[in-house]
Amino acid sequence: FVSSLGSMFLSPMGRLGAGLYGISLYGGLFLFSGFLLYDTQKVMHRAENHPAPSQMIYGEMPAMDIRPFDPINNSIHILLDTINIFVRMVAIFAGGNNRRK
Repeated sequence: FVSSLGSMFLSPMGRLGAGLYGISLYGGLFLFSGFLLYDTQKVMHRAENHPAPSQMIYGEMPAMDIRPFDPINNSIHILLDTINIFVRMVAIFAGGNNRRK
């Protein structure tokens, strides 16, 4: 977070600004990769531990503290993590072109 704020105020052409930009870029890539792993495990855990629909329909109500399984919301979390990883990968590959000149 601090590197993102620092890269807003410092020029990316200077050493400090470029360093902060790199930290923000690679740190964000690492962070969203972790989020993707966490969200995937969370979806799998909820899907495995979710009570069967027949128990909910035919009178056997599970405890109310069980959160209902929401596959749409869970897949949106995974999609947003993937988009953030893709954006950072594009920025990394686009920035590598300037170093070869």
